[in-house]
Amino acid sequence: MRTTVTARRPFTAASSTTVRDRDFLLRPHPRPADILQVVPGFYVVQHAGGGKANQYFLRGFDADHGTDVALSVDGIPVNMVSHGHGQGYADLNWVIPELIERVEVRKGPSFAQDGDFATAGAVNLVTRRDFESSQLTLGGGSFNTWRGLFIAAPDVEGWSPVVAGQVYGTHGPFLNPEKLQRYSLFSQVTRHVSPTSTVALSLTSYASGWNASGQIPLREVNAGRLDRFATLNGAEGGNSQRHSAQATWRTLTHDGEVNVMAYAVQYRLNLYSDFTFFSRDPVNGDMIEQNDRRTMLGFHAAYRFRRQWGGIGFDTTLGTQVRSDTIDNGLSYDKDRERLERVVDASIREGSLGLYAQEDITFTPWLRAVLGLRADSFGFDVEDHREDLATPGTKSSGVEQAARVSPKASLVLSPLPGTDVYVNYGHGFHSNDARGVVRQPEPVTPLTLARGYELGARTRLFERLDLAGSVFRLDLDSELVWVGDEGTTEARGATRREGVEAEARLRVLPWLFADADLTLSRATYVQNAGNGDAVALAPTLIFSGGVSARHPGGLYGRLGVLHLGDRPATEDRFLTAEGFTRVDATLGYRGSFYEVNLSVQNLLDTAWREAQFANVSRLPSETGPESCPAGTRPSGDADAFQGCEDLHFTPGAPFNAQASVSFFF
Repeated sequence: MRTTVTARRPFTAASSTTVRDRDFLLRPHPRPADILQVVPGFYVVQHAGGGKANQYFLRGFDADHGTDVALSVDGIPVNMVSHGHGQGYADLNWVIPELIERVEVRKGPSFAQDGDFATAGAVNLVTRRDFESSQLTLGGGSFNTWRGLFIAAPDVEGWSPVVAGQVYGTHGPFLNPEKLQRYSLFSQVTRHVSPTSTVALSLTSYASGWNASGQIPLREVNAGRLDRFATLNGAEGGNSQRHSAQATWRTLTHDGEVNVMAYAVQYRLNLYSDFTFFSRDPVNGDMIEQNDRRTMLGFHAAYRFRRQWGGIGFDTTLGTQVRSDTIDNGLSYDKDRERLERVVDASIREGSLGLYAQEDITFTPWLRAVLGLRADSFGFDVEDHREDLATPGTKSSGVEQAARVSPKASLVLSPLPGTDVYVNYGHGFHSNDARGVVRQPEPVTPLTLARGYELGARTRLFERLDLAGSVFRLDLDSELVWVGDEGTTEARGATRREGVEAEARLRVLPWLFADADLTLSRATYVQNAGNGDAVALAPTLIFSGGVSARHPGGLYGRLGVLHLGDRPATEDRFLTAEGFTRVDATLGYRGSFYEVNLSVQNLLDTAWREAQFANVSRLPSETGPESCPAGTRPSGDADAFQGCEDLHFTPGAPFNAQASVSFFF
């Protein structure tokens, strides 16, 4: 089996890092996106069934399903523009964790290769090209959970083929069984066509279906009328499919390398949700159905070369990224998944072209500068099939274009061996939904500007202790986001995120390690609109730490803790999303041809809320403002009562254990 060794650039920011599979696979990961929680300061939750995209938290951003965090797998963007449920929707449920070799992390908008959605940061999951053996894994555990996995990696001279498949199912801890089923297929073949050139072709296929317990109102749980694992609408849930093809070519030159990649993705989602119960429609209820069908095509190419001039080293990268999305999506009012009224029905064509250049200059062994420039152009074309029903004087179909130039700059000083100090600055952006961009009157900003600043350091002491820390600030011109649940856009004003991050990694023994990560952040609106300046649900404190072991005798395990602090749920801080502390554990043994594993989430059986939202909802028994209990707020008067503003949540799972056995051949 042939292994290609690739030289990597040194870090450009204290917060950028690469996490290997041996680290994230030590942690429980019943959901594929759970592997992202190995990233310092990154937190992932789920709130509408295991087939829906996760909700992501990073650097003071509640990025919802991906609006301000750019996620990719092998360079293919996962975030979806103008999505039926929300801008930047990023579903990772199709990923098979054992196929991921490393997680590449770049926080902030200081990196030239990162474009749309890379405001809080960008994360790229890289799949493994070479496998030491084939594998069969069977497992299961709490909540009627089961899983099967196979990885076939035959040894073929000159080729590196792999075929993998995964089936997974669970009922979850809910009284209304989740009945989640996921099916994932992955195939890839890599061919070394010459000593310096490699080509690869990858195919993936994924399908899932599920029920969801949804978000339940805290007032009902506090009153004892609703179990925390119950639901108010048993028809919530959905189904999703994703299929993709990717071709890559990489060749080494005498002074650098060329990478070319093309991809195609077909995707569909049907999602049924109920967030407000009987607020909009006291008779039929407020269930909504969201649909998204799309074909996504893309092309990436980059040329990197190195040279010396006058004793100064230059490492240059030139690249381009092209993407085209053809989309049909909509929103309907439903009852028990039966459509009552079509509210949004649109066809969208959205394309983008990105060009970037980056120069990494090494002046001396202790001084580097990284200068970057990125230019992006977007085209939006919307055909609203219901425009004839729009309010006179409004327009929701049309064509628009927008462009943005984003400068980037970093300075790296190395005053001592093993110690680097970083100063970073950069512009970034996230795009907004095409339907809001072309809407008249009051269109939204097509490309929302973000400006990021960071000062940090990274050092290694005594050949066993790695430390990193940074302070950051990010200014976002507008919190304009598309609210897919309502089929409209909300303007939320300019915001600022400020915070500090700290990381520590200690090698206690050659096989025993300890780690700790802390992120403190504050997110506020630049101007108080009169109802408070807090950015609702923005994380304020994330801490994770633990002890990991990989003994050469085959025994391995981890004991870890995760803490999320309280955070404001409303802009005026009237409601608070309660934090929690959770302890997880893993224990396993790897033999010559087999492996056994036991993972436990929520070892101490903490009662915690996984996802939390503040919104107005109404129950059949609530007839007027007097129905809203203390700790909630009525919305509307007696003649136009809409319900009670309250905290709504999805409960986190209680103590649950999963066991598996794997065979290698």
